[in-house]
Amino acid sequence: MECGQSDDFNICEFKDYRSCPGQYRDSYIRNSGAVKVSESDVEVVAAVSMGRKREAESFLRSFHAPKSVRLITVEDSDFAEFVGSIVDSASSGSDSVSAPDEGEMFDLEDVSDSAPVINIINAVCLAAIRRNASDIHIQPEADALRVRFRMDGVLKVVKVMDAALAESIASRIKVMSNLNILEQRLPQDGRMRVTLGKRALDFRVSFIPVAHGESIVLRIFNAKKEIQGLSDLGFSAGPYAMLRKALGIPNGLILATGPTGSGKTTTLHALISGMDRDSLKIITIEDPVERIIPGVDQIQVNDGIGLTFDSILRRILRQDPDVIMIGEIRDRATAELAIRSALTGHVILSTLHTNDSISAVTRLRNMGVESYLVSSVLKYAVAQRLVRKVCPYCSESVPLNAEMKALRDKFSLTGKSMRIARGCDRCGLTGYSGRTVVSEVFELTEECASAIDAGRPVSELYGIAGKNGMRELAFDAVQKVLAGETTFSEIRREALV
Repeated sequence: MECGQSDDFNICEFKDYRSCPGQYRDSYIRNSGAVKVSESDVEVVAAVSMGRKREAESFLRSFHAPKSVRLITVEDSDFAEFVGSIVDSASSGSDSVSAPDEGEMFDLEDVSDSAPVINIINAVCLAAIRRNASDIHIQPEADALRVRFRMDGVLKVVKVMDAALAESIASRIKVMSNLNILEQRLPQDGRMRVTLGKRALDFRVSFIPVAHGESIVLRIFNAKKEIQGLSDLGFSAGPYAMLRKALGIPNGLILATGPTGSGKTTTLHALISGMDRDSLKIITIEDPVERIIPGVDQIQVNDGIGLTFDSILRRILRQDPDVIMIGEIRDRATAELAIRSALTGHVILSTLHTNDSISAVTRLRNMGVESYLVSSVLKYAVAQRLVRKVCPYCSESVPLNAEMKALRDKFSLTGKSMRIARGCDRCGLTGYSGRTVVSEVFELTEECASAIDAGRPVSELYGIAGKNGMRELAFDAVQKVLAGETTFSEIRREALV
């Protein structure tokens, strides 16, 4: 960018800052969060990091008096990347990283003097958190390094960098995650902890060797300050009422089912947050601990030292728990222990990977759990998916198409219109903002239990559950389209209809 252009620019592209008259020293730029863009006989234009605007403004106005000062406010993450990729690289030309002290917390808002790559990583992580991304994907290619964020369940390219940065960025993240920086041939998994203001956040880190280097994925945990309640997740009236009813069971098994990333753990956490944590002893076994819940004992699985789901479950029964949450029932040993714990008077919450709620019965049977045990302990199974909510500012109402009319009539619903996504500045031109849950809840009634005991095919359970008022996932999805919460294309994308 040349000096004197309009203030509608990305500071990370402002590479000619040294050519501006009366340039600022690099150390001042890093410490103050301000850089001069242009200067005339009467006016100075400076770009200022949003977080440091107040303290920089008064100094700049007094320093440049009697000239007027016009400030351009930029995102902290953009300014940090500007310092890392342009200022530091121009002054030092070094991409080295320094090893942290063991157990060090990394401040994302700290602009470092030591290495450009540190500021690039900080800027990427900071931007991901502020845009409510769930994952950061750093993907090396032949001639570029692509950075993508998963936002509302969909990946979006947010930055393309020089491929030469790939190795330095990978090494720095390995240092932060206490991984082997020399190992580039084998996959590695780790964790790193960072701070953002007064908040501590965890990142689960995964490295996989690929054709042009190492693919890096960082999953963000603890990004939200508060645990969401059931009423905040978007459950429709019927499933919500069933889940509220599930909170009152004295013992038994409650399962959340669905594919990876469908919000199962969030639902279990919401159920726990709705329990009386003062009078109940609640213990969770998670891999990893995604959110901290006050009043709950949360245990992190560590397979490397033998701290597995089933080994922990054997021990915590001596802790006199009332409620136990198991992050996932993965194998027969964990399934049998969970069933046994439910039989002995505990409430057990866990997750399974099945396509719908009733398939949880088949999955448990396939794990070797006898049918009579399934019918004895299983109380509720909720299947769910997450769909994007249509942006309320740019979406448009249109008449139902032929497919939606057929689905509306199939489920005996009402409605003549639906909304379609358009895209605006508020939703990042995606047409969507946030996500809501599409669900079905299977309650194991006496009739269903008798059918399971008799070994009858699971297909018969669908008819029994339907007679008892259970609505399938597709019903809830169509209902949300007719209510204007999401779009027909979104429920088609999630294969709900």
